[in-house]
Amino acid sequence: MSFFSTFKGLISDSVARAVRVDSTTHAIETIEYEHHEIHGGASFSVADTVAANSATVKWQITTPDSTKYAHLLFELACTGEATFLVTEGSNHTDGTALTVVNRRRVGSPTAATVIVTRTPTGGSTDGAVILFSLRSGITSVASKNVEGSSARGTNEWILKPNTKYVVSITTYANSYATCLLNWYEHTDKS
Repeated sequence: MSFFSTFKGLISDSVARAVRVDSTTHAIETIEYEHHEIHGGASFSVADTVAANSATVKWQITTPDSTKYAHLLFELACTGEATFLVTEGSNHTDGTALTVVNRRRVGSPTAATVIVTRTPTGGSTDGAVILFSLRSGITSVASKNVEGSSARGTNEWILKPNTKYVVSITTYANSYATCLLNWYEHTDKS
């Protein structure tokens, strides 16, 4: 019997399980933490597309006043030239609520603590802190995208609790603006 066939890893303080090793490569089988959050029922998604004819479309993200933090990826797109802007510190009132979907579709999915709405109202500011601003494309030439890509570590934002963020997409012609948000909600262990 080899060392690898009997090696155990701790799952909790009182439970140990055999560590799985791939039979071809002998690599330890693991999944990324973000993927684990899908299995655990703490990963969420919102997708919204709006027709925008030389207009600005806004979405507001409202985080709860808790220690459960949203680890979020912005994936923003437009079918023409656009400016993409994300700000922190809005004082707007939430607009039309969007459906937040738990990415674990088995059983009774847990509800997200983050709220996402379209067209926030009232208030006087989208927020003083600019997380990012990008103008992309040429009017009437192909689709433009700002996306998280596969390098999650360089594109993930951990949002402040009890804070409102505004995603703005300004179009310069008759086009469609899309806001896709993917996040998991996590409480730090220490």
